Amino acid sequence: MSAKKRRRLSPIPHEYRGLILDEFQRQAIWYLQHNTSTLVSAPTGTGKTLIADFLVERTIEAKERLIYTAPIKALVNQKYREFSRRHGKKYLGIVTGDVSFQQDAPVVIMTTEILRNMLVREDSRLAGTGWVIFDEIHYLNHPERGTVWEEAILFLPKGTHILGLSATIPNANQLGAWIESISQPMAVVEHRERSVPLRHMYFNNHCQAVESRDFLQAMVEGPSLDADTKGGTLNWDELYLNHSSAKGNRSLTTHLDLVRFVAANRLFPCLYFVFSREGCEEKAKELSSTADYLSPREKEAIRVTIRHTLREAGLTANDIPRYGVWQKQWLRGIGVHHAGLLPLVREITENLLERRLLKVIYATETFAVGVNMPVRTVCFDTLVKYDGEELRPLTHNEYFQMAGRAGRRGWDKLGTVISRMDAITPKLPAWDENQIEPIRSRINISFNLIVNLLARFTPQEIEILLGKTLSNFQNDQGFPEARGTAHLLDDFNGKWVLLQELGYLKETELLPKGDICRNIYVQEILVTELVAGKLIDELEPADLAGLAAAIVYSPRSDDPTFTLSPPRWMPTIDLIQEKLCKIDHHRLATPFALYPAIAPAITAWTKGLSLNDIMKKHPLDPGDLVGVCRQSIDLLRQIMTTINSRQTRDKLTTAITALDRGVVRVAVN
Repeated sequence: MSAKKRRRLSPIPHEYRGLILDEFQRQAIWYLQHNTSTLVSAPTGTGKTLIADFLVERTIEAKERLIYTAPIKALVNQKYREFSRRHGKKYLGIVTGDVSFQQDAPVVIMTTEILRNMLVREDSRLAGTGWVIFDEIHYLNHPERGTVWEEAILFLPKGTHILGLSATIPNANQLGAWIESISQPMAVVEHRERSVPLRHMYFNNHCQAVESRDFLQAMVEGPSLDADTKGGTLNWDELYLNHSSAKGNRSLTTHLDLVRFVAANRLFPCLYFVFSREGCEEKAKELSSTADYLSPREKEAIRVTIRHTLREAGLTANDIPRYGVWQKQWLRGIGVHHAGLLPLVREITENLLERRLLKVIYATETFAVGVNMPVRTVCFDTLVKYDGEELRPLTHNEYFQMAGRAGRRGWDKLGTVISRMDAITPKLPAWDENQIEPIRSRINISFNLIVNLLARFTPQEIEILLGKTLSNFQNDQGFPEARGTAHLLDDFNGKWVLLQELGYLKETELLPKGDICRNIYVQEILVTELVAGKLIDELEPADLAGLAAAIVYSPRSDDPTFTLSPPRWMPTIDLIQEKLCKIDHHRLATPFALYPAIAPAITAWTKGLSLNDIMKKHPLDPGDLVGVCRQSIDLLRQIMTTINSRQTRDKLTTAITALDRGVVRVAVN
């Protein structure tokens, strides 16, 4: 940058949006003003978003272009609403696959998956983008979705700068060095201190919240522990055995005890994490049957907010399943937040919390990713969770992602975190942000990636590209489990051979099926075969919607595993799977993940049935129905880009329109 340009830079602000900036925020802003890519690693709740806000505002003022990415649609929608209120909708665009609005705006907010897909296809809509903000860049560590983040960073054009925002990560410098090695200079700004310190407490069987160092003493002095402690020699193992034998004679605490403690100690608002949807709803029901935390004036404010939100969405109370339950709880200062609820119900809950009208919210851990709203107190009903395979303790990363919501800057001197301990274990968790797990590469060589790379690069260039991955970078540094270029190349070549056997490629030349596969990002082999085999042309709109839903839906453990009337497309899919198994000797393609039982519910929705009627026949949470409809719209749009037949395109459009109605519809303009 020339001296002349440097002199024109605005001075680094000490204050922004009414808040005094911390040194790390001023340091990051200095780098942004000097057009230097920057990675910011700081604890949750310390104000990283202010840095992004500054860059967004600067971009709009300079009439430049910026892309803001976030890991999930809920966060994308939240940022869109937030920026629209602050800067005006004319400056904002949004793209999530199922929603697209003002894609040529100065600031476009999108999911990271969308950015990745645009980058691998060299989408012209990215032209002129000066900055990309990767919010929650630590999602690189997500077991399934981390590969999307790595690929997005890998394919960014050389001239595009990066602002990466991350919760605390121990290997931030390594991550910054990797990005610098593939693109441009990268400043790393690390901040370890919380603006509001956390105190970690444990709620024991005597309804006491104590810190870990006091937990043993509190248990020893408890009225129901039969132990001789005069010698001062009781250790954790003895205490655990003594406690276990006496447990049958002691009353266990409940969430009600913990919430009463929080209320008595004036620690509201409280975010209470429960690791199941049913648990959240049951606990909110129990609390609301006896507790009421609101004044008449606050209740009226809630009624006004609900009426306004429903009117803005074009919906009535009759459109909201169990509306009476949610309204009763809101009017008592209690809320529920999980992915199974209608987006509108979650939006109202978030709005009421933001306005400090809710005192207790029972939430699953999705709240900690999708909603950026601090509270005074965070409670954990348990410190173990079922991750789909096993019941295990929370990792440090998971704990602090949720616990970090405690403590409101400018409001609280301390953020309080309380974990309910029904039964102690030989060791209490020792939470330390310095023990948070490092980010490691999760790159996965997908079939979609292979066809897109071969459409753009020679095999020699692809080998060089694989050498630039975070996986290879970490492998060179001796990082555990990281795969080097040779291993990645073996994976690539094996899948490349399989694609040739399936007729997607002739050596490096893309055949018609390969061109289809370039545009499909969900179960690309299955969907490509369905398109190429003309099944898509034969189906009617309602069946197309049901098929898309069966492909995109991830069933929960308690979902039914069969349907009484198998859809007409099932035999075709069975034949495709059988054909693939005969060719795929090394099992490089994962088996098709299909859930036909969802199809009747979605076809019923496309035919105009109400949500309440559908839920009577199908055991489906309303939020899941909305989610699968929106994912189905996304997939049907992907398929449409591969179809030449006008008649088939019209049927796909009809299916999308039938899905995109009522509570499913997302209004952005």
